[in-house]
Amino acid sequence: MRLASCVVVALLMALSTAARAQSAATVTLTPDGNALAMQLGLMPSDLAKAIQTDVDNIYQTNNVGGFLRGFANAVSFSNRGLGVDYVSMPHDFMVGVAANVAASSPDYLTGADKPTAGLAPNFGIMLGTNLRGFDYPRWTLFANGFYEKAATNALSGHLTSLGAHLQYRLIQPEADGGSAIVLRWIGVDITSGFEYTKWTLSAEQQIPSDLPITGPQGSADLTMNSGGTFNLSATTYTVPVEVSTGLRIVELVSVYAGGGADFTTGTAKINANLTGDIKTSDGREVGMSTITINGSNTGAPVMLRGFGGVQLNLWKLKLSVQATVSQEPAVSLNAAIRLVL
Repeated sequence: MRLASCVVVALLMALSTAARAQSAATVTLTPDGNALAMQLGLMPSDLAKAIQTDVDNIYQTNNVGGFLRGFANAVSFSNRGLGVDYVSMPHDFMVGVAANVAASSPDYLTGADKPTAGLAPNFGIMLGTNLRGFDYPRWTLFANGFYEKAATNALSGHLTSLGAHLQYRLIQPEADGGSAIVLRWIGVDITSGFEYTKWTLSAEQQIPSDLPITGPQGSADLTMNSGGTFNLSATTYTVPVEVSTGLRIVELVSVYAGGGADFTTGTAKINANLTGDIKTSDGREVGMSTITINGSNTGAPVMLRGFGGVQLNLWKLKLSVQATVSQEPAVSLNAAIRLVL
């Protein structure tokens, strides 16, 4: 009942927070910029418009609410798989470390040079213990957390992640021995818990951007170095509910898969006030840009997802890789090393 109440409260909070955004990007050409326009066979106004289109794309000034939603989703998704083991079946205790990178859309995987790219890396230390010592052998408790400096492109900041999960073995695994030595079904687990993730980023130096321009009579590779204020942050609270199963193959390799739903509340925010000099490859200053963005938005309140992974079992040492995909869309990939006792 408490879990259901938390989920309802999270949904109401998420739905009650509407996206708010104000943004503007302007480009002003210098006399050298006017000359460049003539060289490329463009009107100065057309060159300024082409540059502004690139600037709008880099800073997502026409889609502030969308990229903030994507950033919040990626930050929440960066916690997936960090704090739970789905396949090792511990009898007592486990400890491990895991790294994860999440993207709010596969499109962002090719746009890491954008300060508004919806990418979020994460790292975590996890502990797990089976509760058989308390006469609850079907239950396993997990905890994970980490605080780290995190950076992307010209932005730097800090990432905090915490999680606590409880896993229940709904269907017991196949008995060991016999044919199960070759192929053993590990049963069905249900996992839920609570996750907190906060990522803050800011510009401590100029943000470089490439602005390729093409006209009827040629092309130019322009660069823009933007300085000023750029603050981007997201804080998310997530209750995941998961069902998983898997197979152990010849005791050396385990594969697993599952599905679930994430109930999330939280907000992503941006505050930017930048100016940038636009220059040609030979150093001529052809223009100046100004960028102003203020906005906030929530992530998706409910995300359905599937996940799967493979684990190498080296006696008590476990090496695993897991991929997770959501319909939002969001994707994540994580790798973990765990010692299972």
